[in-house]
Amino acid sequence: MCSPRDSLQRVIYDDRVVINVSGMIFETRQTTLARFPDTLLGNEQKRSHFYVPEFHEYFFNRNRSAFEAILYYYQSSGRLKRPDDVPMCIFKQEIEFFQLGDEILSDIRLKEGYISMNDEGREQPENKFQRKIWELFDQPDTSVAASCLAVFSVAVIVVAITVSIAETVPSIKEKKSFANSTNFAAEEVWTEDTWFLLELSFNAWFTIEYFVRLFTSPNKYHFFASILNFIDLVAIAPFYITLLLSNSETDSVAALRILRIVRVFRIFKLSRYSKSLQIIGYCVLESFRELGLLILCLFFSVVVTSSLLYYIEVGSKDTDFISVPATFWFSIQTITTIGYGDMVPHSPLAKLMSAACAIFGAVTLALPVLTFVSNFNTLYYKNMVEKNEPSHPENREMSAETSELDSPSSTSDESALRPKN
Repeated sequence: MCSPRDSLQRVIYDDRVVINVSGMIFETRQTTLARFPDTLLGNEQKRSHFYVPEFHEYFFNRNRSAFEAILYYYQSSGRLKRPDDVPMCIFKQEIEFFQLGDEILSDIRLKEGYISMNDEGREQPENKFQRKIWELFDQPDTSVAASCLAVFSVAVIVVAITVSIAETVPSIKEKKSFANSTNFAAEEVWTEDTWFLLELSFNAWFTIEYFVRLFTSPNKYHFFASILNFIDLVAIAPFYITLLLSNSETDSVAALRILRIVRVFRIFKLSRYSKSLQIIGYCVLESFRELGLLILCLFFSVVVTSSLLYYIEVGSKDTDFISVPATFWFSIQTITTIGYGDMVPHSPLAKLMSAACAIFGAVTLALPVLTFVSNFNTLYYKNMVEKNEPSHPENREMSAETSELDSPSSTSDESALRPKN
């Protein structure tokens, strides 16, 4: 007669799953793996491709350290952390092999400081023609034609920026040709129509490019949520708003001037084709706390030093510090080491306080900047060197193992680990 203890042990062992990863034995339960049924380990049918009946175990010739983290993902119901001794390129391959899903891969890459650059695993339109157009306009690395189109777009952006700058130079804007020997009337070379036609041609290309990518994008929500696409929209919108205002009865010179200023956003369109510029933008977001601390320290320093300088020289006839808010400008100049010289201290004590303000300001500004530079170096190295990292041999050998499997996506436990005798 079986005791309750024997019955309980039989139930536990019937639910046990033995996994052999390159000679290391891992044991877990079926209910643990079933928490994520769309993954390779969670789906019994997919997992059966790697079952070895002679040993009653599943065999994977994969990275052992990475598998510990992946198994803990099931055991902890969704917590995934890359082991320190496993490079990101290898851990990425393991995530893809065990089919944890694109969302999990994106999350772990974001936590590790990698920027999504529309590389592998990017979403593609289902329609073949739509996919071709999308790759042509949005993914320069997919073909020679796409690369050429990207070069053309960059050239148009550079020329558009150059023209908008040249338009403000009086000698070019008002340039006229002198009359020839036959006494024909002088002909104006650069007219308002010339600038308008140039602007029209540039914005026509930007508009075509934007709407082609919009209509062929596989996910309209992600398209509108993208910062780069928002920059593209901001770069072309002022031209059409200017046309509407210029044709309306309520023509506002101030509004037109502001819209002309907004055209400077064209230069940010270059970040679409430069990974380095995107890294700088991402680094600013990642260093938001450090930048906030920098602004807070600057604010405290300006308020304290301005107040002290004002009260030191208050009552003096030739003082430049007529109020605390007016002294803010001098404190900012001194702390940032600009020193225009339009405001200067006159009393010896005020000069001593200004010197202390400059020294304290230099130290205050330097501390958060060092953290920002460190973050940038880390992000730049990760994102620029990622494509050059060699894959681990054992991962390349097993790349054929997934040929029979589909590539699903989804999302998450604790395991007993014992070394094989």
